[in-house]
Amino acid sequence: MTEAPGQADAQVPVALFVHRRYELLPRTLECLRTSGIGKLYVFSDGPRHAADEAGVAKVRDLIASIDWTDPVLVARRENLGLSNSIRAGLDELFASHEAAVIVEDDICVAPEFYDYACRALRRYRHEPRVAGITGCRMPFRTTAFDTYPFDVFLSQRFSSWGWATWRDRWQGFSFDLHALRSEMAAATDFRPARAGYDVPGLIHDAVVAERLDGAWDVVCNTNMLLRGQYFVNPCWNMVENTGFEDGTHFTGPPPWRLEWERDRRPVGEIRFAPVQESEAILRDYLRFSRPTRVQLVRGLAGAVKVRLTGLFGR
Repeated sequence: MTEAPGQADAQVPVALFVHRRYELLPRTLECLRTSGIGKLYVFSDGPRHAADEAGVAKVRDLIASIDWTDPVLVARRENLGLSNSIRAGLDELFASHEAAVIVEDDICVAPEFYDYACRALRRYRHEPRVAGITGCRMPFRTTAFDTYPFDVFLSQRFSSWGWATWRDRWQGFSFDLHALRSEMAAATDFRPARAGYDVPGLIHDAVVAERLDGAWDVVCNTNMLLRGQYFVNPCWNMVENTGFEDGTHFTGPPPWRLEWERDRRPVGEIRFAPVQESEAILRDYLRFSRPTRVQLVRGLAGAVKVRLTGLFGR
């Protein structure tokens, strides 16, 4: 990376989604400042309950105090919830921008993240099989990187922890669950387990049974799997998640930890990979995410239910 972070593509906006978690936000904002971002749009969801009002107000006061850029604050009066907040915010942002970097209030990105995201957006702009870019590399062990000739790899798993995409890719995602169920029934090569052991069960809960709240990212992943699309992942991690204790999908930390991998980041230009998966990297990722027996049964059951629902109706 020969240019200062963010210098080359400061016109690519960052969309930051916030709610009431004031205690997490200062570090998230400092990380964005250090990344050298240009335009910042902040989408602030409204309070769900009266008890949320003070937290939401403190978050908005903190956004208003930013002095290193001129943020555009979109303050919702009502509570949209996670999925609708992100969908509405990105719909509004992509009405006037071709691409965007997206961060939630509990995601802390490394200083080189924004520059990496902008470069990847340029590199894969005209590759329709690339649905987006993430700065997150899960902490799986692999020897495949020892001989791998690139600094990124492609995966069929959608990752919302520090990511970026383009207007046409976002607008190409269908949130019509009935239509997605029909597509899954008709698909001849729909293999959700290649995105992770948990994905069949997640798709069942979110798309088939419609009982998983805040699952906009699972719906996006369903679209990717149906269309044979990929996410670009770095070979070094640039994301830390500080929100495992209090969030829509987490009530406690997982058995692994995400940390920035400063010693692994590339020196010089990023070597971008062609649009194809590395089977060796995929194998090691799936080994890292190997399920417990209960999770395996649930994932297999979800895959069966996804297929049967498409064939015989919900």
